[in-house]
Amino acid sequence: MKILNNLDKFFNSGNKALTLFMTLFYPEKEKFFNWVDILVENGMDILEIGIPVQNPIMDGEVIRKSYGKVLENNIQEDEIISALQTIKKKHPNLPIVIMSYYEGIKKYNLFDYGEYYDGILCPDRFLVKENNDVNIIQIYHEEMDDSTIKKLLANNDGFAYVLSGKGSTGGRCELSLNYKITMNKIRRSSSIPIQIGFGIYEAEQIEKLLQSNVDGAIIGSEIIRKIENGNKDLMKDYIKELKTVY
Repeated sequence: MKILNNLDKFFNSGNKALTLFMTLFYPEKEKFFNWVDILVENGMDILEIGIPVQNPIMDGEVIRKSYGKVLENNIQEDEIISALQTIKKKHPNLPIVIMSYYEGIKKYNLFDYGEYYDGILCPDRFLVKENNDVNIIQIYHEEMDDSTIKKLLANNDGFAYVLSGKGSTGGRCELSLNYKITMNKIRRSSSIPIQIGFGIYEAEQIEKLLQSNVDGAIIGSEIIRKIENGNKDLMKDYIKELKTVY
């Protein structure tokens, strides 16, 4: 029997998630951990950590820039694992999802350390479940047919990551409704929790998503922007505003 982790426990309780993305060790190592604490203390439900790679093809300029800065310091596998252990120890009930391209998953042997996170997603490769200790999270978009979606669902735990629309991260424009097409396809085959990401940055968008019966919203580039700004009070107020629609 599969042991429930923090991600499973969160969604099994019927909760709706505010998932926030951070680039590992951005803007620098110690400040990264301080920002994690701020996000947790002000209402983040799930932490998604991006493990930097050289060519993040699905990410926009904001996240690419953060990856580039971190990679200047030539991060090592043991540093990544130590960081995950540190967060897990300080926030033992926090669901942690790590995201990396296949290059990063192989380079840092991320599959070998499933005890330190609750889910892993890979934007540029279809991952197949090989180890019951690792929750694989798949990414879905509206151009996928039913057979592709069923194949992904068979190798998906935790939640389904549905793109609001195809493109790259970081845009600030009107929320696309294409996610509903993808959602409906998934719902024909599964009751897995669904979170929406890409281009989400304000409470009004999240309110609309929750009214559509999604299980959570994922915000990435806007969090990186505010970390880059460095104003902690601004970040606190931002997260609290987001949580008002939950």
